[in-house]
Amino acid sequence: MKINLHQIVAFNAAAKHRSFSKAAEALGVTQSSVTQNIAKFEAIVGAYLLERRRAGLVLTPAGRRIHRVTEEMGLLQVQLEERINEFTRLEHGLLRVVGTASNPALIYMRRFRERYPGIDLTFESANWRKCEEIIREREADVVIMPEPENTENLYLWPIERRQHVALVPDGHPLADRKSISIKELANHHIVLPSTRSFARWRLESNAASLGISFNDVMVVSSTAMAVEAVYHGLGVTFTSQDTTTLARSLRSIEVDELAEPYLVVAACNADTRNTGIVKGFFECMD
Repeated sequence: MKINLHQIVAFNAAAKHRSFSKAAEALGVTQSSVTQNIAKFEAIVGAYLLERRRAGLVLTPAGRRIHRVTEEMGLLQVQLEERINEFTRLEHGLLRVVGTASNPALIYMRRFRERYPGIDLTFESANWRKCEEIIREREADVVIMPEPENTENLYLWPIERRQHVALVPDGHPLADRKSISIKELANHHIVLPSTRSFARWRLESNAASLGISFNDVMVVSSTAMAVEAVYHGLGVTFTSQDTTTLARSLRSIEVDELAEPYLVVAACNADTRNTGIVKGFFECMD
């Protein structure tokens, strides 16, 4: 027979209140539940722990020795419950966010910080496919990304629909164009982020279906780096407008074949949806 927490709680309550009925009232259970748990506890110990007297229950010599330990356990339980309540109230903890772009991830993180200043935050950027790997490996609590290809066992919170555009600096030959085709873009210097970029995947998939290839390409490590390269006049890139603050200072041109908007979502593992910190973050996106 093993000791369980209910037995210890019942014993501590009876010792504190010196009454089975008062212990039951304090614990919100029946008196028979208290007496049964204490009887089982005494059977495990092999000695009586409480005696009934006119003034109430008193600890036996064995009961006093056992109570020194169970009282400490009770205090630890209280401390544990207090810590758990702190996390439930979002007073302490850590939220790990990963996104394909700083916008809108940092906007929601700012709102979260304002509501829950005691929670530590981390943010990392990753490409589209890496984001899905990260959330499935539980290396982040929330990812903000274009809708993943495989949504099984994920909870998705739709954020907004976005459109991919070509970005060029002022003074570029295309700067005054409102729209352009992929075929025309193939004649210009192109800056592309890593092969796992969602924007690059869409661009190259559409180009391949048209039999178009890009011959003058500069490859950089990230979308943010591609936008930086365009800002410095190194070519044209493809991303969603306002992906970064810097992109707002560039000219955006609609790409005919990429005019169909795509969905940006916040995603978490379905079984973590209702944990305090994750739930709190999603509520900041209302």
